[in-house]
Amino acid sequence: MKISNISQVYKAYEAKPIVPGKKISDSQKKDKLNVSEQAKEFQVALKAAMSSPSVREDKVNDIKNKISSNSYNVSAEDIADKIISYI
Repeated sequence: MKISNISQVYKAYEAKPIVPGKKISDSQKKDKLNVSEQAKEFQVALKAAMSSPSVREDKVNDIKNKISSNSYNVSAEDIADKIISYI
């Protein structure tokens, strides 16, 4: 196999001179952050969701009491409807 024009390949790996760019003033160096109104509203909603309890104690206690008194009954049809709604 003959490789020709190898000098062109070497040129691709030669060091390139560094060309100085434009000077940046101090006022251009500062970063800026803009938060949209939608992000602010989301942050408020997230804080409200995080501060609310993840378990509704009143419902849990009500169901516990019904189970302990053998009065908690759920129809098979209701269970089947819930299962189907997740499919």
